[in-house]
Amino acid sequence: MSRSDKFGLLEERIRHYTSVRSKIWSAAIIPVGCSRIIIENTAHSEARRRASLAHELAHHLLEHEFAELLLGEDGCRHFDPAKEKEAKYLSGQLLIPDEAAKRAAFDNKTNAQVGEAYGVSEQFAQMRMSGARVMAQHALAKQARS
Repeated sequence: MSRSDKFGLLEERIRHYTSVRSKIWSAAIIPVGCSRIIIENTAHSEARRRASLAHELAHHLLEHEFAELLLGEDGCRHFDPAKEKEAKYLSGQLLIPDEAAKRAAFDNKTNAQVGEAYGVSEQFAQMRMSGARVMAQHALAKQARS
């Protein structure tokens, strides 16, 4: 048992990031030798956890190098915006591929229906569906003019 465990500091930190400030941390991928471990915030909903895991998996698939520091002294996370944008895009593709989003847009599915079908939040579904809906609207309008 480490000294921090002996005095309850580890439990206090876990409670801090899962209860007090659970919104500031979702998941992280950590190198352990030649392996990778994804740790997640189990206080979040299943849909959010699924999105967080897909995001961290995307970092792995994109072969992003690891930052030496995840959280700074201020408790805030440190990240590369370009890498985060890439991982956000790929995680969206992993959970709701473009073709699935297009099909749902042409079927006029709501964010709730898409979220339910793919196990993601309505907010995540909205993010993935926005472009597909615009494309579907343009295609249907063009078809109506013909």
